Amino acid sequence: MIAGSMQPARYHAMKGATIMNDIIHQSVIELAEKMQLPERIVNIGELPWVPFTDNESCFFKPLRFDLSTGTWIYLFKIKSNQALGRHRHTGGSVIGYNIQGKWGYEGREWTATPGTFIFEPPGDIHTLLTGDEEVITLFILSGTLQYFDDNNQIVGQDDIYTVLKKYHHYCEQNGIAIREDLVY
Repeated sequence: MIAGSMQPARYHAMKGATIMNDIIHQSVIELAEKMQLPERIVNIGELPWVPFTDNESCFFKPLRFDLSTGTWIYLFKIKSNQALGRHRHTGGSVIGYNIQGKWGYEGREWTATPGTFIFEPPGDIHTLLTGDEEVITLFILSGTLQYFDDNNQIVGQDDIYTVLKKYHHYCEQNGIAIREDLVY
């Protein structure tokens, strides 16, 4: 029996779409279908690795720029044996899934290896260190990424607009078509 129902579960399973209509009125379904964003399919092999830093120690492949929330999604590639300067994320958390290589934060007990899921709340200042092989991680970020010097003074920052600008500039400089469909 389904909770709150006098009918056996198989009866409801046989009704299929009728169950949906019993729960959500057809006009709501039609409105959602009319208003929702279209599906986006991105073949990452078609996207360039864009330098993220001036010294080209790390690169990104942009997957999505959500201007309404300030969230950007990208594959992040970091060369081996790198220390990415002290930084913090403000205005949103960081979600990561490590695909290749090993990395962690200086002074922390954990190491991200392939298959590691990472959640980082906003506000912590840390230095990312890579191991002996190149790292590739899928990141979902929101807000601002602030960079610090040794005296805890902010010396730079990135957000969705500076990252989008890096992507546009790189494409323009290298004759690569800008994928406007990544902004939605």
